[in-house]
Amino acid sequence: MLPSRQDPPAIPRAGTVAADPPRPLLERPGVRPAGVRQVLRDLGLPYVSNGLIGLIFSASGPIAVTLAVGAAGGLTEAQLASWVFGILFSGGAATLVMSLLYKQPLGFAWSIPGTVLLGPSLQHLSFAEVVGAFFMSGILVLALGASGVVRRIMEVVPMPIVMSMVAAVFLKFGTDIVVSTQANPVVAVPM
Repeated sequence: MLPSRQDPPAIPRAGTVAADPPRPLLERPGVRPAGVRQVLRDLGLPYVSNGLIGLIFSASGPIAVTLAVGAAGGLTEAQLASWVFGILFSGGAATLVMSLLYKQPLGFAWSIPGTVLLGPSLQHLSFAEVVGAFFMSGILVLALGASGVVRRIMEVVPMPIVMSMVAAVFLKFGTDIVVSTQANPVVAVPM
């Protein structure tokens, strides 16, 4: 049998730009997902202890913020329990699935600053309206990420500009430490 003849690769004409291949919607894992045996073989004391520390942290400080915001917003115990279950379960499930899929530690959690911003919203909106707004904003963020718009914007905006915007958001928290120290040194100094 004669070898098949392949066409030579196309050479772009001068002045034309070759189109980039389409990027996948989600980044594909570079390796096969870990099986149960692999997970059990890789499980060790440092990993379990790190996981427990993360669990204790997430079940203490941030949950206290969530409970305080919910209580201030007039939520019932059932609504608070549902909210706490939802944020812990969804974050835990996403962390477990994505970490097993990509074979690296990937943590997913809810937004603590977003929770704090809920306080004023619960003063004039119902819990159902707030939950609906959360779902709609989540769908919007997912659509922006999946469409590639965010990737294109990030390619254009220089990283120092992005980092300076992030620093500007957190600047007030840093400068408020000085004000808090002057107003209530007994509480602020140990921090």
